[in-house]
Amino acid sequence: MLTEPEVAGYLLEHGLVDPRAVVRGRLTVRRLYGRNLNFAVTSTDGPGFVVKHGVGPEGAAMVAREAAVYEVMRSRGEGRVAAFAPQLRAHDRERSLLVIDHVGDGRSLRSHHRSGRYSRALAREVGRALATLHATTAGARGPDDGPPWITHLHRPSVDWMRETSGANLELIRLVQSVPELGRLLDELRAGWTLDSVIHRDFKWDNCLALTDASGRARAVRVIDWETASLGDGAWDVGSAFADYLAHWLLSIPITGQDPPERFAELARNPLDRMRPALRALWTGYTERAGLGPATANRMLIRSTRFAAARLLQTGFEQGQSALELPGTTRCLLQVALNVLRRPREAAVGLLGIPMVSEAAA
Repeated sequence: MLTEPEVAGYLLEHGLVDPRAVVRGRLTVRRLYGRNLNFAVTSTDGPGFVVKHGVGPEGAAMVAREAAVYEVMRSRGEGRVAAFAPQLRAHDRERSLLVIDHVGDGRSLRSHHRSGRYSRALAREVGRALATLHATTAGARGPDDGPPWITHLHRPSVDWMRETSGANLELIRLVQSVPELGRLLDELRAGWTLDSVIHRDFKWDNCLALTDASGRARAVRVIDWETASLGDGAWDVGSAFADYLAHWLLSIPITGQDPPERFAELARNPLDRMRPALRALWTGYTERAGLGPATANRMLIRSTRFAAARLLQTGFEQGQSALELPGTTRCLLQVALNVLRRPREAAVGLLGIPMVSEAAA
């Protein structure tokens, strides 16, 4: 098991830190929580790093594939991806070590949005970041993990069922009781493409808002690339949409006393406040990606469908440690089904993102 002194020694050995920072006590190494043995290294005399150590065969494989993704981004991104993602500094296959840049000490978008304000500027930067990732890695080769696991929710394996909570067993039964939902998930999986590198786990927790000299948050940095792989860019965009929808739906107090038609007006975080940010995110994406009207409309519909799948995933994650299915998860399930049924109407009416007129363009 890697220790803090060994981390400092490794960085010194590879010339990544100044020896004087170590001697003068200006280098700090602290343990991070994550899927592997991770450390944050900061210094008052130079750049910071994150060091990841893959423990055991599974951990080693995870570190190796993450390194492969960074290599693809570095070789294809021509520096553009570095504006919002860490850069690979070292990869030691024999020791299963990975060293990447520490991207900063900004606060997550989830923390930023607790104020009830949803920045259009930051949302636009998220869209630009995802578009840059997808455009610069289009057609690349790399790790491929297949469609997201949530698209198999109605077809769980026996091992998966053994490890699932009581609440999620109920969720699976509910999903299986609606054959139409299973068919729609099958369609999503069948339409999955490998068009670029995708983050695969984009969410507010994995996106930092960085402030400028005036103290205003104007830039974003995307972190936690451990599950990144080749995949469908619409999944990343849909995941970004889904966080706004989940933030809205999970703020609705579901007590069983109010009819569903009153849910929208009871939300502590009204969706109306978020729609300008959703539009800004989509505008940032389409402009940076250079999408024409027809391509943009198709991408919007596909991303909206994936947003529904990501809502299902949020509901599943919510029930991981619960014995009974929360009422909010049922709400997520119903909205996900409605969106999958009518993605065009959901994009326009729910997200507030208009389709582009191809004739006018």
